[in-house]
Amino acid sequence: MTCRHCVRAGGARLDGVGIASSKELNPTMRRLIAALSTAVVAAALAVSAAVGVVALLDATPDQPNTPLISYDTAPAAP
Repeated sequence: MTCRHCVRAGGARLDGVGIASSKELNPTMRRLIAALSTAVVAAALAVSAAVGVVALLDATPDQPNTPLISYDTAPAAP
């Protein structure tokens, strides 16, 4: 049961000490925290993708440096 003094103008209920709960206090702060956490997660994902690509490129074995044509002896000069 609530009295009319315990309810704010917008219909939001106040706590027992007369202070609004944190949910109703500042919705902008929740959006800011969500945006910052999204940016941090996106940055971490980008860094991990870059490190993964570099690791994949380094994982390929080096090709042996063998010529396609080899002669037992040098060809005769004309």
